[in-house]
Amino acid sequence: MKKNNFASKNYILLPVFRTNITKQDSPNVARFLTMLSNSAEHSSTVSLASRNMHQKSSDDIPVIVLDSIEKQGAKLIRINDDELANFRFSYPGLRIIEEKFYDPAVCSPKKILIQIEQVEVKTAVTVTVKDPDGKGIPNATVVLFTDFTASKGASGVTNAQGTISLNLNKSIAERIYIYADHSYWGYFKKDVQLGATLDIELVPIKLDFKDSLRYFYDTAKLPKLQQKVRVGIIDTGVGPHHDLKVTGGKNLVRGEKETDYQDNGEGHGTHVGGIIGAYGDLNGVAAGVEIMSYRVFPKGSGASNFDIMKAINEAITDQCDLINMSLGQSQVDEGITSYIKEAYNAGIVCFAANGNDNRSPVSFPANDSLSIAVSAMGRLHTFPPDSVESGAVQEPYGTDTANFIADFSNIGPETDLTAPGVGIISTYPNDLYAVMDGTSMACPAAAGMAARILAGNPELLNLPRNQTRADEMVKYLSVNIKAIGFGNLYEGKGMLQPQAAAK
Repeated sequence: MKKNNFASKNYILLPVFRTNITKQDSPNVARFLTMLSNSAEHSSTVSLASRNMHQKSSDDIPVIVLDSIEKQGAKLIRINDDELANFRFSYPGLRIIEEKFYDPAVCSPKKILIQIEQVEVKTAVTVTVKDPDGKGIPNATVVLFTDFTASKGASGVTNAQGTISLNLNKSIAERIYIYADHSYWGYFKKDVQLGATLDIELVPIKLDFKDSLRYFYDTAKLPKLQQKVRVGIIDTGVGPHHDLKVTGGKNLVRGEKETDYQDNGEGHGTHVGGIIGAYGDLNGVAAGVEIMSYRVFPKGSGASNFDIMKAINEAITDQCDLINMSLGQSQVDEGITSYIKEAYNAGIVCFAANGNDNRSPVSFPANDSLSIAVSAMGRLHTFPPDSVESGAVQEPYGTDTANFIADFSNIGPETDLTAPGVGIISTYPNDLYAVMDGTSMACPAAAGMAARILAGNPELLNLPRNQTRADEMVKYLSVNIKAIGFGNLYEGKGMLQPQAAAK
């Protein structure tokens, strides 16, 4: 029988009711998934017999098995789209979920190469980005908008001397954004008259600077945790950094070495890890916590939902108490939802970032009903005046009018908590430090404070690992939350406070 020439895509196979089926649940499905597990070990093609009554048995369905979560658990397969209906009727009892990809929930909406229309070049400008000693800063991203609303302008990355030449269609930059990967605060300025050259000096990071995280949580004075609390960080990997001790973890990226769970070089996971558990020259909110690093992001690419599912499964196996997911995308994902439920049933609570789409609805997995969804807030005067963070100030303001919900933070009725996520200083790979913004930063601030609060109740942590444990953890956290005046769409119940009383 001649097959249509449709492209092959990756799909996830998942049992109907559970993430890991048994022979008692459905012997046929259990045997089928076990057979596919054996093929996954070699990423081999299997020919599955079509069981549609009007087709010949010789009309096999070719399937490549790419990966597996346990013998009788989820499978990642590649199959032609034109075979999907045939597969569904031939092998019922399985959910078929498209492989999707997630981005870190760090806020860098201006950190893009702007695609501009072909217009007459009126201004050529050479931008030099330098430190206070006049030395050029390489690899800094420079973005000049001549029309911010229309996303017109030019951008690029500075060379080894800290310079870059840009061609623009206007002589006034409506907005300038400059981002350094680490060691410096970013830069933001409006309505700048451009000449042939433009010199911009970045402010170095100082570890004694009181950013918004340290304003609300004086991490230098918080005692090191004595009670064991384990937090799984599903991200780009964590470390190396002298302020971070990583207990263990796993690299879940298909085709990469499982034992390489350090940062993939992008720094996001290390920054998240430092907010939670750094201890040394810079402290996080839960110094002394056990950090488990689950790497799901290949360098320069999004994270597969299948790899995230694998990571949650590993966190369950490793008996984490909390999971931090500073990642997201817009659509609900049935596969990840199933594993969040499995984690909750194993007594583990997942924290997830709301997303950074400029007050859009709460993204997934934060909008999952079993996740703790965290928005990002900031505070005036906790970042330099000309820093990128100054562009994130937007109403509503809190009971204390110096507090604001970040302009980039997603909001909505699914929001459970808010936490500092504007201008956060934290660890960066290879013993460096960086400033980042986003619900990516707010999420670990909340998860870290949750770990600190839970460490004060060892009896709760010693409960059997089931749904009741997760329920009691959430209820215990709820009495340590303080509303700060933004309203429920922006802050949910409020901000976690170690000694806050229930209102």
